[in-house]
Amino acid sequence: MKLDKLRQHVLTQAHHAMLIFSDINIRYITNFSGHAATVLLTDKTNYLITDYRYFEQAKLQTSEFIVICRDRANQSLASLISELLLQNNTQTLSFESDHISVNQWQSMSSKITALSEIKSISPLSGAIEQFRIIKSAIEIANIKQAASIADKALANIIPHIKAGITERALANELDYQMAKLGSEELSFATILGFGERSALPHGIPSSRELKQGDLILIDFGAVVNGYRSDMTRTFVFGKADAKQKHIYQLVKQAQQAAIDALASSLNAPVTGEYLYQQSANILLNSDYKAYAGEGLGHGVGLQLHEQPFLGPDCTARIEQGCVITIEPGIYIPNWGGVRIEDDVVLTEQGLEILTQSPRTLIEL
Repeated sequence: MKLDKLRQHVLTQAHHAMLIFSDINIRYITNFSGHAATVLLTDKTNYLITDYRYFEQAKLQTSEFIVICRDRANQSLASLISELLLQNNTQTLSFESDHISVNQWQSMSSKITALSEIKSISPLSGAIEQFRIIKSAIEIANIKQAASIADKALANIIPHIKAGITERALANELDYQMAKLGSEELSFATILGFGERSALPHGIPSSRELKQGDLILIDFGAVVNGYRSDMTRTFVFGKADAKQKHIYQLVKQAQQAAIDALASSLNAPVTGEYLYQQSANILLNSDYKAYAGEGLGHGVGLQLHEQPFLGPDCTARIEQGCVITIEPGIYIPNWGGVRIEDDVVLTEQGLEILTQSPRTLIEL
């Protein structure tokens, strides 16, 4: 189905072909999860080109492609592509211009032009990424399972949160728990900060030890069949003070405003800009507007950050099947930060929140 839609969209004329270089986009349309691959779609045939390291894997994982093992020592990728273009009488070619360097493409295209009968070559940007915005039921199920692993892993590390533990040690325990529960890899390098370091939106875990009264910000995710989850929770170690409680409630209200706006849009899709504005209205009208994080969230799937990117300039409508994060935050230097993030999807039945860990302020 994915491949059929792409072919209908891109290969709209006879004797046309498309080159795909992105590992993520190749996985999306072929199910091949390896590397060192190039896909060539012609109006007649689908090819996946790789080398001896991934040849057998590619044959096992793909069903609608002719898998070719290129002899890297004796044949360049450009010459092999030219042979295939000639076999298919291809006259025009488009290529993923976002996923190959200028130098690489200049070298490759000059050889293709010389060795084939190509009359025109044109760049193509974001074609497959647009298809990836709307997830199938299987894709959503994979993200939901990844989110469930993350939920369980977070619950499992709560007993480890004690005075004196370092950020790095706690992050390592969380990573271990996700692996133990079945995550293929980390969705991204776990972000974890105590106290004043929780104000770093993408803080790398350090040797900072946990102290009474610290905020604890944890942003992490698991992976199932290549699909990623992304969740942030903020805790307080000990009893929260008035400022911590107030800022936490502001962030929670800002997130809920966006969630409610999306939930009510089932029959009339809203833009990412609209969702951002519902959240921003709360944060930017507070005493902490100067510390509000930019943007509201992003799409998530085979990549951690996918289209659409929710913010003041996002005109994309959030349709059914689009999995997004909603993650407002306030980050105050030398004090700390609060972020609450969930993965959500709009279905025919309504809004579903895929990440299930409690969103209330928990004092540990």
